[in-house]
Amino acid sequence: MSIGIWSYFTLLLLTIFALGSAYWKSRSPLIFILFFAVSGVTMFFDYLIYVWGKAYIYHPGIVNNRYDTHLGAIVNGLILPAFALLYSARNGKWYWSIILAGFFAGIEWLFTEWGVYKPNWWKIGYTFSILIFYFPVIKVWWGRLNNAPVKWITYGTLFSLCIAVYVQLNILLYGLFRTKTFHVEWIERLNRDSAAINSINAILFSSILALIGIVNARQIWNFVMMAVFIVYYFVLKNTGIIQTDHLVLDFIFSFLAFFLPLVFVRYASAKISSHS
Repeated sequence: MSIGIWSYFTLLLLTIFALGSAYWKSRSPLIFILFFAVSGVTMFFDYLIYVWGKAYIYHPGIVNNRYDTHLGAIVNGLILPAFALLYSARNGKWYWSIILAGFFAGIEWLFTEWGVYKPNWWKIGYTFSILIFYFPVIKVWWGRLNNAPVKWITYGTLFSLCIAVYVQLNILLYGLFRTKTFHVEWIERLNRDSAAINSINAILFSSILALIGIVNARQIWNFVMMAVFIVYYFVLKNTGIIQTDHLVLDFIFSFLAFFLPLVFVRYASAKISSHS
């Protein structure tokens, strides 16, 4: 395997270690809920500066096409939240945020030297400066979630975790399995690809599913949203926004990529309510 695959595989192992250690320390299922929520926030920030800002490019070498960089973005969106939760579960002191920020800045430098990550206008100093505050902010979020969170904390958590699950599943569909592509003329003119449409869809559905979760809506609304997704999918297909050579297979996988976040949001909503 290439050095890129080994590098990002190592990051995944570190993610599992950090998340497992955080759960071992807290013994709370809220760790996993907040992990995906923080991943959603991290990916949204990545979406702004990576997809639209063209700040950097990942080169994990997992697949031999332009979506290889998006798979690298997934790994980045997992390892930072895992260590943020470990920092929070262990009630880390302020200086540990500096140590962790330095650790990840060092990884960024090392990956740049190895050629498995290429910054355009992004600087290592930006990463270090942001992460110093990133870890303490997640620690505050963890504390609020554990102590009768107010509605906006719950909504933000459900919204963010839905984005994380939806985006990651769909990146696997169009990036790794290549079941479909998205096509919107004005976005293509801006030299942006399917990631831009995927993230917009994630924000749209996540905002609605989080609202259903926070009000603890009746189960009938789950079926309503499934019907809405089916109609939405075929509207995009018939207008040419979604293009696929495997309609039935892509529809089944796309439906599952919508259904799983829906189930996760309802589960997370119930867990947060019972914990409060």
